Amino acid sequence: MIHKLLSILLICFFQFIYSQSLPIFLDGRTDDWNIPVPTYVDTENDGTIYDFKDISVTNDEQFLFVKIKITPFIKLLEDNQIAIFIDGDNNSSTGFPINGIGADLRFNFGTRNGFNYHTSSSITYSSIRFRSLPTVTDTVFEIAIGRQFIPLTNGTGTIRILLVDFAANGDFMPDNGETFEYTFDDTPIEPLIPVDITKADTSLLRIMNWNVYSDGFTDPNREQYYDRILQAINPDILAFNEMWNSTTLQIQNRLNSILPLQNGSWNAVKLDGGNITASRYPILQNWLVYPGQRITASLIDLPERFEKNILVINCHNKCCGGASNDATRQREVDATIRFILDAKTAGGVIDLSENTPFLITGDLNLVGDRQQLITLLTGEIINTQLFGNGAPPDWDDSDLEDIISSQTDKRTAYSWRNDQSTFPPGRLDFQIFSNSVVNVEKRFIIQTEIMSSARLNQYGIQQFDTKNASDHFPKVTDVSFNLSTSVESEFVGSEFILEQNYPNPFNPTTKIRYRISDAGFVSLKVYDVLGREVAVLVNEFKPAGAYEVEFNTQQKVHNTQVSSGVYFYSLQSGKFSAIRKFILIH
Repeated sequence: MIHKLLSILLICFFQFIYSQSLPIFLDGRTDDWNIPVPTYVDTENDGTIYDFKDISVTNDEQFLFVKIKITPFIKLLEDNQIAIFIDGDNNSSTGFPINGIGADLRFNFGTRNGFNYHTSSSITYSSIRFRSLPTVTDTVFEIAIGRQFIPLTNGTGTIRILLVDFAANGDFMPDNGETFEYTFDDTPIEPLIPVDITKADTSLLRIMNWNVYSDGFTDPNREQYYDRILQAINPDILAFNEMWNSTTLQIQNRLNSILPLQNGSWNAVKLDGGNITASRYPILQNWLVYPGQRITASLIDLPERFEKNILVINCHNKCCGGASNDATRQREVDATIRFILDAKTAGGVIDLSENTPFLITGDLNLVGDRQQLITLLTGEIINTQLFGNGAPPDWDDSDLEDIISSQTDKRTAYSWRNDQSTFPPGRLDFQIFSNSVVNVEKRFIIQTEIMSSARLNQYGIQQFDTKNASDHFPKVTDVSFNLSTSVESEFVGSEFILEQNYPNPFNPTTKIRYRISDAGFVSLKVYDVLGREVAVLVNEFKPAGAYEVEFNTQQKVHNTQVSSGVYFYSLQSGKFSAIRKFILIH
């Protein structure tokens, strides 16, 4: 009891210092819950199946956000009896009586439905704008509920929140006899700056993946939606899924019509199932990564400015929940890692030149055991008898990078939405890169439905283009390549060093050190997680030597105050480039 009282006192103390509202980016990572907010810490080990650990609450103008921690790993939206109750008027004498509150709203995680006790009506996830991430099993989840759908207060007053596991001897949070209150805070938060979808630098490589839902790209009734979106995005490489009945010739003709090239024609390949990979550039070679399982790979011949080719592994993994589907997906990701490890070593099915960039992309359908994502990132193969032993998959024997992208006009990372489905929006579409040789310069997902009229007009698209095109959204990434290894012979005796900044995390200043042995133009810039430029620290010709630059967040940059969060700094000098991550904590 003492530790609970201490938690409550600390919460009350921080509430006087900080506002409770936060600009939460709903992506499942929770690294933006970076200031103290109302939190309840539950008693340890008092649940039979699942043990509740803690619950935190905040809000923005539209949503109530709830962060919960549960052990062991759980699939939040299937196969459990856990429910969240909200007492909308903070009155125990109204609504459904449970554990000292009068609940006005109940939502059952495991069945994705609930009940509004104030109106005596059933609810679905879509009727309360329920969102949650991650989509795979985890112990920490971010949840969003539309403020206007919370009965009585409509997200303007004080509420009470309760989490219950209705399994035998299941856990309660708060415990019996205790309550957890939250008062909505309308302190203005930092406004969202929409992502500019145009390519900032034409020399970058733009890669896009899109599940087009049952041949939508070649469906005459839907072609106009795809035309406008593709013309706005203008990709270089496309990885399509669900092109079940479409031919490569159809795709080439469509792309040549929508995005005509100055010279030559678009290239496309289809090897298995509904995957089609298309490229402005020649496709040199193709492989079936896992025959019969909708996983293909293509080696694309990029222009000379990139100095490298790129291997694109286009995947459409097995759909949906259930143990059988989980097992199939695990075999699919094991096969994908086996293919990459083969590509890194001499002999076998494929031999890649050292440090050839590669990515795994497509509708990966990661909606079950998170081991499948762990396998793709770390190279840990589970079915070793079928696919051999795993190993770190990147060229430097490290993990790959899961590119989590925000929607252009909304702080969320979901890439699939179908309000007629029994499941809420989820992150099903991925791009996983060999980040030892690939630098991500911009990343985004487009949902036209939530874009303003001015933004739609700016890019020549219409409000319901993505909704009418498919239930998946286009995922787009602009990349450059780390060319230092491939041009090393041209810089014999040259030195290019970017040290990790110190301190990191930092507040309010940090120092960045770098060294160049050849005079040249140096660019040192800071970007946020959405790829937006935050600050220019160096942008001038520099003599050879060692340098130290201070990044001071107390000074406004680009006319805005820098908020807490994850940032990246990028250094370029001649043909050398490097990117590092750092964290600001106010």
